[in-house]
Formats: sequence, C-alpha cells, structure tokens
Amino acid sequence: MSKNKSTIDLTSGRISLGLVKFALPPMAGNVLQQCYNLTDTLVVGRFIGKNALAAVGSAYTLMIFLTSIILGLRMGCGAFLSQT
Repeated sequence: MSKNKSTIDLTSGRISLGLVKFALPPMAGNVLQQCYNLTDTLVVGRFIGKNALAAVGSAYTLMIFLTSIILGLRMGCGAFLSQT
C-alpha cells in the first residue's frame, strides 16, 4: 500500500497560489472560531443575562490572546527545529 504525498514547492512558480494554499486553513479556523463566539454570545445574552454576556466578551479576548501567543511560539519552535 503506497501513501500519496502532496508537496507544494514554494521556491518555484507563482507565490500567490502557494500562499493562498497555506493561508486557507488558518482563515477557515478563524471563521469557525468567530462563528462559535457569535453563537455563544447569542445564547448567553438571551438566556443568562448581562453579566454573563460581559464575561463571555472578556473571555473571548483573553482566549484569542493566548491562542496567538501559542501559535507564535509554535512557529518559532518550528523554524528553530528545522534549522538544526
């Protein structure tokens, strides 16, 4: 049984096509995260109340901040480990 590997060569060809292929998954993840936050805000705001809605808004900002830190560290570690 052979595995079909797909590779993208970023050293030749059009840069924009490779960039779009790499950018689509994080963009889709951000859209899904925003949909989750929108749904959470609607449910909490409608059924629980104002204080809970304020907590959801505050927690979302903190969650995005921590996610950005973790993604940045992951990219930095990946770049460092690929050079060793």
